[in-house]
Amino acid sequence: MNDNSRHKNTLKVAAICQPDVICIELGTPLSTAIELMAQRHVGSVLVEEQGGVLGVITRRQAMSMALADSGEMLITRSGLQLIPKVVGDMELDELGLELISQNVTHALVFSTSGERLGIVSQSDIVNHQGLEHDLFLKPLQEVTHFDVLRLSRDCSFRQAVERMHGVNYSAVLVGDEGTGWQIMTETDVIRFLTTGIDPDISLASLALPCLIAVDCDMSLFNVRKYFKQHEFRHIGVKDRTGRVIGLASYADILRSVEMDYIYRLRELLNDQSRALKKSQHDLRLIETVINASREGIVITDALGCIQSVNPAFTAITGYEPWEALGNNPSMLSSGRHDTGFYRGLWDTLKRTGVWQGEIWNRRKDGTVYPEWLSITAIENDQGDVSQYAAIFHDLTELKRSQAKMQQLSWFDSVTGLANRRLFEDRLQLAYNYCNEQGRMMALLALDLDLFKQINDRFGHKGGDLLLKQVAERIETTLEDRGTAARPAGDEFYIILSELTDVNALTAFLDELTRVLSMPFWLERDEVRVMVSIGVAVVPDDAESSEALIRCAEIALQHSKEQGRNNICFFSPAQHEAVLSRYRIAGLLHQALENNEFFMVYQPQIDVATGELIGAEALIRWYSPQLGQVSPEVFIPVAEDAGLIEAIGYWALEQSIKEAAGWGRKGLRFKLSVNFSARQFQRGEVANRLLALLHEYQLPTALFVVELTETCFMQCAEATERELVRMRAQGVRIAIDDFGTGYSSLSYIRNMSLDMIKIDRSFISQIDGAGTGGRLVQAMIDMSHAMKLEVVAEGVESAEDLDVLKQLGCDQAQGYHIARPMPASDLEGWAFSYKAERAECRIDLP
Repeated sequence: MNDNSRHKNTLKVAAICQPDVICIELGTPLSTAIELMAQRHVGSVLVEEQGGVLGVITRRQAMSMALADSGEMLITRSGLQLIPKVVGDMELDELGLELISQNVTHALVFSTSGERLGIVSQSDIVNHQGLEHDLFLKPLQEVTHFDVLRLSRDCSFRQAVERMHGVNYSAVLVGDEGTGWQIMTETDVIRFLTTGIDPDISLASLALPCLIAVDCDMSLFNVRKYFKQHEFRHIGVKDRTGRVIGLASYADILRSVEMDYIYRLRELLNDQSRALKKSQHDLRLIETVINASREGIVITDALGCIQSVNPAFTAITGYEPWEALGNNPSMLSSGRHDTGFYRGLWDTLKRTGVWQGEIWNRRKDGTVYPEWLSITAIENDQGDVSQYAAIFHDLTELKRSQAKMQQLSWFDSVTGLANRRLFEDRLQLAYNYCNEQGRMMALLALDLDLFKQINDRFGHKGGDLLLKQVAERIETTLEDRGTAARPAGDEFYIILSELTDVNALTAFLDELTRVLSMPFWLERDEVRVMVSIGVAVVPDDAESSEALIRCAEIALQHSKEQGRNNICFFSPAQHEAVLSRYRIAGLLHQALENNEFFMVYQPQIDVATGELIGAEALIRWYSPQLGQVSPEVFIPVAEDAGLIEAIGYWALEQSIKEAAGWGRKGLRFKLSVNFSARQFQRGEVANRLLALLHEYQLPTALFVVELTETCFMQCAEATERELVRMRAQGVRIAIDDFGTGYSSLSYIRNMSLDMIKIDRSFISQIDGAGTGGRLVQAMIDMSHAMKLEVVAEGVESAEDLDVLKQLGCDQAQGYHIARPMPASDLEGWAFSYKAERAECRIDLP
């Protein structure tokens, strides 16, 4: 192994250090440090106190501190990184090893007399070491970070910096393969922080540099030239197809080459022919490697007496050097291996000169631990063994990690319950046993209703705490009657394999629901949860464990559809309903392409005057295979299948286009269109609506957006932002089916609304002075108090309309006024209705 080329012109640290050291005093504002880094293009600033060096503050630390505190933060001791001090006549090889062993990137350089000469960084070492031979032999892909963090341009600056800090890498990619990649490095972050930008601004709004990328096969020597040519510290890596597969940095090059060199030095221990011919330079480097190594190293004489140990030996075994020197390594024996084991070890060592394997030893405190041990015999010039070199590392953490990984592969990390893999295994065993023995068993599928609200209110930490408490109560109730599992999210399964009859099952369900209905405590807050449960029973419901899961999930879905917080047993009718939903979902995929949807419109009148003032747009579907399908059937299926956005936007454009046609014929009244909560989750509703209104020249004042209360419960912030934009352009906002959901006064008061539509279920029970009338009166009074107009749905008779007029309702729609009708029919109806109204006014005395 020839390493001479690396040391022909050995440089000293003093020759490459930067004499211009940027310093600030302890207590200086963080913003000052950030500005200095940006102005001077440096990665760290030295921090002093009364002339004494305390440490450095790096770009990464400054980024984290700047985003953690919105106020003016001062630099304190706790925020500093220690910086090692080295003498100027140290060689670059030794300095590279020193930086790597201490996991730092900079060092202060002093003369032998104590005078500070400057500061040196990892980049300085890469630029000045004689590494050309090593760099030519290594392709770029060997130092590439393939799991580089990739962010969308919609990501905020704050989130991007937090995620950079979380993955502990100095650069991230921004964009995608289609539109191209940009890069944001720690240097860019520091530059932006100096401008005082809003941390929540999106990355798309920042002037990020485009990524420069080279082929993954390029040698590190040419990559280093590329770095120098373009004066940057990160470069993109492309595969042969031109796709960006990762990032590489200056620091990666140094770390790779230096670690290769460390490996070669360690190999010297196994090179018998060069054992006594090492140069003084190599011996010094070997000593540095040995002392910096995290592996324990022991050197013995030919008889096995310990001659030297390194610091890692003491850290692992607990024995100080003076306690080990002169003793035999058998002082570490654990007693777990017999004489045959050691006889085989020495036979192999004498025969081949090397032995390696796993061995159990004992620390000074008596604890036994596993280690991986490598022993090499070192021969003198006469070919006789003069020494043995042993290198070992502690396997305790590896064994513990393996055990933990085994645990994680079978159990849920949050609750400790069986995960999906273990659950399916135990369900199969339980099913086979009960099937063979002719015994009864049940599978319960549980889901925490509205669990997302818990996460939104208490964060994921609070959500995990609730899941853990629910799991504890389930296990306490279950005892030894079966297995509980958490396959994912807020879902739980319970296998009841010790059932005697149906009474035992109902008794368990009663006990479980009672326990889960009791309040939970998330720190100081009391929380109650609602749980939907689906139950499937063997042998009645399923002929396999997989079918049993499907049956329980179908029953769970039925429980949710019945209003949540219910227990529902599986039935064949539910299975047929699910199959029907699957069929509808399949046909919906082609419905838009086949032009199977059409719009109908139901007129709305002013209750006081009877004047036609608007129409609600309603979508209809006629399927060639199914016939006329009710919106109450296909709309929920479209939402579950992810088709509601496409269908909703088709209905929006179609109704606007048809309403614009009425306007050109002299019919001017408002158009109301229903929107799904899914449409508001993407944040594009306002843009698309306003663009369509502009395209078809329909005035915004004639358009009403109708939302259900679900929109405000599932995505309140996104919904409110979109509504504010719409109302600013004159669009009006209405709550549809009011009274059937949460009917929370808080969101009605805080959201941007204009109208409330009272659900038909209240209008059908209206009776003037009775309870129904008083309830509707209260809704109308409440809405008027908040300056909201009221629309009554489902007006079926003249009596209903008279009562609504007495109660002060503003607008109404229903079969008594007109049924929903196609756009062409609505034109004729509207002209006829206006003519009738005009005749009535003329005939009045």
